Amino acid sequence: MTSIEERLKHYYDREMAQRAERPLGEERESRLADFVLLCRDRGLRSVVEVGCGAGRDGKVLAAAGLAYKGIDLSAASVDLCRTLGLEAVAGSAQELPYADDEFDAGWSMSTLMHLPGEGLRVALGELHRVIRPGGVLEVGLWGADESGEWTDADGRYFRSRTDDELCTLLSDVGEVTHVDTWSRFDDGGHYQWARVVVD
Repeated sequence: MTSIEERLKHYYDREMAQRAERPLGEERESRLADFVLLCRDRGLRSVVEVGCGAGRDGKVLAAAGLAYKGIDLSAASVDLCRTLGLEAVAGSAQELPYADDEFDAGWSMSTLMHLPGEGLRVALGELHRVIRPGGVLEVGLWGADESGEWTDADGRYFRSRTDDELCTLLSDVGEVTHVDTWSRFDDGGHYQWARVVVD
C-alpha cells in the first residue's frame, strides 16, 4: 500500500462513523434516485459501488432491489456497510476483485479523485472490465477549471481534472451521455458528475 493510500485509509477509518450521519445533499440524492430509476427502466439488476463509504448510497441501491456489492479502501467503511446488511469488501479501486462483465451497472461518488498519477485511468479500466457492455456507469468527483493536485491538512491527496479531461478519460469506458456540475467555488473547484453507457 502506498503512503497516499495509507493516509487515506487512516483518515477514513477514523472519520467514517461520523460520516455515516451526514446527509448526502440534494444533488447527490437526486442523481441517486435517477440512477435507481434508470436501472429499473433498463432492466439492470446488479451494481458495484467503488468507494462504498458508510453505505449511505448502498442502502438506497440495495433497497431498490439491486444486487449490490461495494468496495472501499477503509476497513471501517466495510464494517459499517456490513452492519447494514450490504455485501462489501476492503480493496483498491485499481484492482477490483470481481469477474469480467459481472455487473450491469457501476456507481462511484467522491472517491476516484484521490488516485494519483494514472490511477483514475486504471480504475476506470477496471470498471470497464467488470461492467458488461450496454451497462451504465455513473461517476462523481471533485474537479476544477484547471488541473491540479494537492494534499489537504488531514493528509488526503486530491487530483482535480477539468470537465473536458474527465470526459476524455470516461470516453475510454463508453459513450458519455450526461455531464453536470455543481457546488462551484471561487477558485474554480466544483463537483463533476457523468453518466457513461459502457461499450
